[in-house]
Amino acid sequence: MSLMNLVVLAGGRSQRMGLPKYCLSLAGIPLYEYPLRRLCALYERCIVVENKGLIPASGNPERLVVGDVVADAGPLGGIYSGLRASDAPLNMVVGADMPFVSPALAQAMGRRARAQELDILVPNIDGLLEPLFSIFSSRVVTVAAELLASGTHSVRELFRNKSLHIGFIDRAYCEQYDKRLLSFFNVNTPDDLIMARLMMRAGEKSIEEERVCG
Repeated sequence: MSLMNLVVLAGGRSQRMGLPKYCLSLAGIPLYEYPLRRLCALYERCIVVENKGLIPASGNPERLVVGDVVADAGPLGGIYSGLRASDAPLNMVVGADMPFVSPALAQAMGRRARAQELDILVPNIDGLLEPLFSIFSSRVVTVAAELLASGTHSVRELFRNKSLHIGFIDRAYCEQYDKRLLSFFNVNTPDDLIMARLMMRAGEKSIEEERVCG
């Protein structure tokens, strides 16, 4: 089985939220910790990409905090920075504002990417691409660097590159592993943060009810 790393992008400017997302917490835990805690055990190393130097280094060699290589380059810059720091042929890239990512779906995507020898595997949910819950190979680094050097910051341009082997998964595939598609819920606005808190409380209540009934 080929080596895989996890890359969590925590460097977004978060204009709709009004403050950087790495400052936000959910149930007393920094928002960016959720995808790390849910997925980190699946991968050899976890890499957090940020741009302000405010996320502390863990001191754990299996968890690396790196800065954006290209300033203000959006998610493409974050993907590029994370892939450059990674020593793995394949990498699961996830947004730091996605607290309910599914380990089962992430594992299934990894299996497919390996089996089909893909450079990129991206969910396409009814026409909406989800590049921040996707798999990228180390070969993407060169293409991303060329795009950034040309002033292009759109992740979608990666999907148009004919030198990369790109695959897509649809809603039906994702629902096999994440029935409610909660992996793609992200916290972009204050209302989203309120919703995340409600969802978390509902999940905790459901677990407690199962314990009582069991």
